[in-house]
Amino acid sequence: MIRFHYHRSRRDIPNLGIAKGDGLCHVYSDTSRIELESWGRSHGLRPEWIHERTLPHFDAFGDRLALCGDGVSGAELKEHIRVWRQMRGAAETAKK
Repeated sequence: MIRFHYHRSRRDIPNLGIAKGDGLCHVYSDTSRIELESWGRSHGLRPEWIHERTLPHFDAFGDRLALCGDGVSGAELKEHIRVWRQMRGAAETAKK
């Protein structure tokens, strides 16, 4: 399922037109990267814009915030990160 976690920018990012304190949204899948890529394509986002840190996600900001739905809590996000790390670890172990 596609999930949304809202937060505020901690700094200015001039090349993207983001100012410190602007609203942002991490858009991620609690199921698979494929689901995230599909959601992104359907909303004009390219797979190479996915951030890999912590868990794969798009950063939505500006007009794209309108694409986002109800947000998850910080606790839910932490749980999804924990599960994602477990899945990633299991996949890396299976490759060996």
